[in-house]
Amino acid sequence: MTGLWIFGGVLLGGCTRHSGVTVRVPLPTRPPHVAARLGTHIPSRIGSERLDFNARIDPKLERIEVELCPRGFRIERLNAPSPGAERLLESGRIVTPQGAYACPGVGVDLPLSQPDECLHYAVKLPDRALDPTSARRAGADALWSPDLWLWVPSPRPEGVAMHVNFSLPEGVHALVPWQNTVPESAFAWKSAGAFGHGPPEPLPVPGGTLDVALLGAGFGERTNAVREWIAAGARASSLLYGQFPVSRALVLTVPGDRAGPGFGMALRGGGPAVVILLDRRASAPSLANDWTATHEFLHLGVPRLPPEDAWLFEGLASYYTEVVRARAGMISPARAYQHLLDGFERGRQSGGALSLRDESEQMHERSAFYRVYWAGAALAFLTDVEARRAGGPTLDSALREFAACCANSRPEDDWNAERVLARLDQSLGAPRFTEHARRWLDRAEFPELTPVLRTLGVAAGTRGEAIFGRAPNAAIRDAIMAPSPAEAQRQP
Repeated sequence: MTGLWIFGGVLLGGCTRHSGVTVRVPLPTRPPHVAARLGTHIPSRIGSERLDFNARIDPKLERIEVELCPRGFRIERLNAPSPGAERLLESGRIVTPQGAYACPGVGVDLPLSQPDECLHYAVKLPDRALDPTSARRAGADALWSPDLWLWVPSPRPEGVAMHVNFSLPEGVHALVPWQNTVPESAFAWKSAGAFGHGPPEPLPVPGGTLDVALLGAGFGERTNAVREWIAAGARASSLLYGQFPVSRALVLTVPGDRAGPGFGMALRGGGPAVVILLDRRASAPSLANDWTATHEFLHLGVPRLPPEDAWLFEGLASYYTEVVRARAGMISPARAYQHLLDGFERGRQSGGALSLRDESEQMHERSAFYRVYWAGAALAFLTDVEARRAGGPTLDSALREFAACCANSRPEDDWNAERVLARLDQSLGAPRFTEHARRWLDRAEFPELTPVLRTLGVAAGTRGEAIFGRAPNAAIRDAIMAPSPAEAQRQP
């Protein structure tokens, strides 16, 4: 799962013409309440403006006091960083040299503020939040997303240098995804953060580094198994992109009492990050069957998309989660195909009267996860097979090119499904993905897969592994799950 709920764009119906067929596609925009939270920008006047958040954390990791100091401009308004964050504001107010301003809603105007004048506020942080990746106690540590305490100043000069300077209790480390300056994406997209009693440990992965922090008491004697599981997920995702899709990412792993597979979220606010909630009793055998890390790392190869496009970003990750684990030798090709068949069937059985486009837009409200994830995975599968049949560039190579150019996107890039498909199809040399999306997005039926599966010689098995038979495209079936020769040489 990738970060969805904060500051997503709204898709409006539009039309474009492609291959002689009129296709309804989304057009990106931002609703007024989102624009209000993000604030506005003004031209830089002196070219050296600066914005400092001086954040003091109390010893119990329950409260953050923030002094917000602009240099070279004045702050006219302060906005809550996420829906409901205003309820955490201590005494419900922002303090300025002219007095305190009440903040009963999503923001407060500061009409008397002066240039270079510091503001003050404090946030009382909860033990838990409705979103488990935002706030959660983990022993003596705390998972606290900047979405809860990094309030949004407005207007901001273009290119202003922004810093968070932490004053921390002895032995406590701030775990945030940015390295030096805070990027604008920290205000635009959902972010990750924590305060822990140990620094993140660097974990080299192909083409990059993960800064891994295990919060709380960790996993005891199973700690090495958890770290290896994270590393294995990163290596598997790298098999798709040629290397890890971003050069550096923060990984926050939170032990808990959640039985079964972990729960994860890939986030991009302030920098790439993955938050994983994992059973503290997780063992090497149970981790071997857990796909969460691989799935979340795959998300980092596609830029952040609006929530309405979940069918695409979750579909790609769901499809390739099985494919790359087979390529990495984590599961057999027959088991990977069975997982896909099982997922397709769950998606088919959970469908309703709405189109895939509408189900994707209302996925969280309707809990339409199976339908959206697996219908999207089916469209990726159909595109992959078609491209391989054509004998030209594959969906693998298209995604590798796309990750190289665009994984590190910015809020102003405004990626959406239409633009992503156009870019992938450009690499594929034909509108393959776009045509499959055009055919199925506005229908309630699950994508038809039977003819393709028959030509591949793939059928459901009864012991957790698909059955392979002789078929015209059996070579394609095998090639999908096989690593490239170069990848095979790199594997231990």
